[in-house]
Amino acid sequence: MTEQMLDKETWDALCRQCGRCCFEKLEDERGRVTYTTTACRYLDLDSRTCKVFENRARINPECIALTPALVCTLDWLPDDCGYRVALKSVQPGPVEEPKKRRGRGRR
Repeated sequence: MTEQMLDKETWDALCRQCGRCCFEKLEDERGRVTYTTTACRYLDLDSRTCKVFENRARINPECIALTPALVCTLDWLPDDCGYRVALKSVQPGPVEEPKKRRGRGRR
């Protein structure tokens, strides 16, 4: 699953609206991540939705746009994150080897 395979609306719909990515996180020297209780000011704490979702990158430059490539590298996203679950469910297809040509063919 790549960004080319999904349009923006389909990708955004994978979000389960847990809001965990919208909370500040602390990482210690061992790489352990702890979520704080400090949420982004645009996160509605009751609905766990972003109040400015469509314009979040413009309004809040610190907001991280979660792309398929980035989701695969972020250790702090929970295992049940909708994006992470969707990417794990896609199994790579078999790699086909090129067929060998016999003979010289026409010239």
